This record gives sequence, C-alpha cells and structure tokens, in this order.
Amino acid sequence: MRIKFKKIKRFSFYMLLLVTMITIIGGMTLVKNRPLASQTNADTANEPQSKALYDRVQYLDYSEQNLLSSRKFGRTLLFFAATTWCSNCIIIDEDIKKRISEIPQDITILKVDYDNDHKMKAKYGVTMQTTLILLDNNGDEIKRWIGTSFDDLLENLN
Repeated sequence: MRIKFKKIKRFSFYMLLLVTMITIIGGMTLVKNRPLASQTNADTANEPQSKALYDRVQYLDYSEQNLLSSRKFGRTLLFFAATTWCSNCIIIDEDIKKRISEIPQDITILKVDYDNDHKMKAKYGVTMQTTLILLDNNGDEIKRWIGTSFDDLLENLN
C-alpha cells in the first residue's frame, strides 16, 4: 500500500509541476504578444475619441509626449515655468486648476519644472520661475511674460 501511495504522490507532484509550467509559459506568451502601452496609446491617439478626450485636458505637466500630442492636435501651447517653493507659482497653479474653464479651449498649458528641466530652460531662455511663454503649434514663440496672477495670465492670452 505504501508503494502505491508514494507513486500517487510522485505522480501528483509531476502533474502539478506540468500544469504550473504550462500556465507560466502560456502567461508569458500572452504578455509577449500584448502590445506595449506606448503602442496602444499611439494607436488610439489616431482615433477621433482621443482628440475629444485630449481637448478636455488643458493643464498638464510638461513631457515630450504631452508636447507632441498638443502639436499633433494643433493646440497653442503655454509653457508655465513653475517651482514647488515659489509662492506666486503655487498661487497661479492653484488658480489655473480652479479656473481652467476660463482658458481658451485651443490652449494647452504645460507646466515645466523650473528647478529640474534644464533643457527646456535653455531652449526657451527661461531665467526666472513664473515665466509664461505662449507658442503656436509649430513651436514658434508668440508672447512671453512673467506671471503675477491668473488674471494677468488671462489678460495676456487675449
């Protein structure tokens, strides 16, 4: 009886091992064939829904992807060079979030990290936090100013 029981245990162990290996290999195959997140986003960016969704988001952190998407959809860009320690930056940031509906629909505001994004500061000659730069969809500068308030921002956009 003991011999049969050991054979059954050994057989069960090997079956469990086989099922586990099949599951792991199957899972790896599914993951391997799944499109990458960047491919999925790129594919869906061509759909009309994506532009509609993008139009609802007007205030984003600066990233190369957000910059490219804004240009792709023909948006006017407003770079906002902000820091976490600047009181004017904090106030303007909060007001933008609260009053975003007052910003013209064709404008996307990209918040640039003044302290850490040295490439953007050099490219656009930004020397001070609260600098706002309005760019057309080709990246050409339309206007530049030092922001003091949200109302100042609105006045300069009009």
